[in-house]
Amino acid sequence: MDACFFDERGSLTHIVSTGIDITDERRADDALRGIEAVGTLLAKQGPTQETMAAILKTLAEGMGYRYLALFLCEGDAVRLGAQLGYGDLQSVFDASTGIIGRCLRTGEAALVPDVLADPDYVVGHADVTSEIAVPLFADGRTAGVLSIESTPEAPLTEADLRLAQTVAERLSVALALGREQQATAERARLFAALIAFARVANSTLDSERLMPGLADAIVEVLPVDAMALVALDRTSGRYSVRAVRGGLDPEAVGNEIQVGQGMAGRAIASRTLVFDRVDRSGYSAGLREFVEADELSLAGIPLIRDGAVLGAIVMGRTTDREPAFSALELEALPLLASQTALALANAQLLEEVSELAIRDALTGLYNRRHFDAALEHILRRRARDRGDRPPLAAVMFDLDHFGRFNKDHGHQAGDAVLRFFAGILLERFRSSDLVARYGGEEFVAILESASLDDARRVADEVRLSLAGRSIAGPDGTELRATVSAGCAALDDGDPTRESLLRAADVGLFMAKRAGRNKVVAV
Repeated sequence: MDACFFDERGSLTHIVSTGIDITDERRADDALRGIEAVGTLLAKQGPTQETMAAILKTLAEGMGYRYLALFLCEGDAVRLGAQLGYGDLQSVFDASTGIIGRCLRTGEAALVPDVLADPDYVVGHADVTSEIAVPLFADGRTAGVLSIESTPEAPLTEADLRLAQTVAERLSVALALGREQQATAERARLFAALIAFARVANSTLDSERLMPGLADAIVEVLPVDAMALVALDRTSGRYSVRAVRGGLDPEAVGNEIQVGQGMAGRAIASRTLVFDRVDRSGYSAGLREFVEADELSLAGIPLIRDGAVLGAIVMGRTTDREPAFSALELEALPLLASQTALALANAQLLEEVSELAIRDALTGLYNRRHFDAALEHILRRRARDRGDRPPLAAVMFDLDHFGRFNKDHGHQAGDAVLRFFAGILLERFRSSDLVARYGGEEFVAILESASLDDARRVADEVRLSLAGRSIAGPDGTELRATVSAGCAALDDGDPTRESLLRAADVGLFMAKRAGRNKVVAV
């Protein structure tokens, strides 16, 4: 700008020129335009490491700042989002210390011309002599801090503070929009994953196929570092691991989970969601040696249907973030548990219906229809074996004088004897043996890989066991019963169901003719 000076006659005597260096203002404008572009990306994608690093790079290139850091608040923790110029900065920041911590606590920007004179200063780089810390606000609270540090050659000034405040204002808006966009995207992803999970949960009622399918779908909904699905065994009344994913050895499948122990056991016992960060000593005994991580932030989710606890899901993350699960994920956990519990209940219902179709209602043994089909399957499988075929034997049992027993003591007493005898059969025979109530007071057992002598020995053990015990009648009276048995081995010359059972029946007839309470092998 030029200023002209004239004398009394109006003649120009001299000119004074003045000027303002607008280099810094232009650089600041360029930097802000760059920030606007990056801020748009931040608003669309959220505070990712890439977007935050781009912000710092824009400031460094536009204004020549050498040391920049962006810190973000996550719950009660303050984490390093991005940094430029430092060799190494800790990822988690103590908000009770440093100029950054003061900025977070007070919500006010700070320009510190001489960091060594500030008692709160925490050294980030040895060359730094001045610092600016400016808070970022989102949703009415401090969401983070932008930190700029510089050396004696380029001390930070009030102009730098104003620029930093302007940048912080724009970043705050973009950060709020970005987090909202991120939350919306995550909610949409979670909703889609829950729909996919429901399809998996309803895709099969076969528990053997259901369990691994549910495990895969659970970690699709909530990605974790370790997951175990625990379910109730209706027969034993115990809870056991049915599927695992992530950093859990599949060898853990089948191990019992004690009620009240570990996160799964605690969830089952309390019937509520439980959260904790535990080391290996706090894992369930059935999982402890199979977990890779020595420490996990765990969630235990009970699976409840119609008031019954059908099992639990235990999920773990190695992160030290608190909370380990976001508010949105906490909303999803009950929905996940409800769908899983429904799937388990439906699978159990199918098993119960299937059991009713193949089990005798009074004794719990297989019924005759299932026995006939199962024996035919055993014989067909044996016929296909071209190698040495192992022996196979059958035992037919018949309770002695059972018709007279019912007449003397009543049918309720007769039912008590039938149930008692079925219990002895389950005790004495192997789980691999096919044992059934063949009709009325008649029972049959098929022993694979057993000789005729093996069958006779077991049949005699059963006979002696029944004869040596008293049975509690419905009116409290003590009842006594005996049984006769016939044993036969499969004839490879006529390896049919009819031939095998006919031979065992002949042995039974001979035992009856010999005075009953006897075993005859033919």
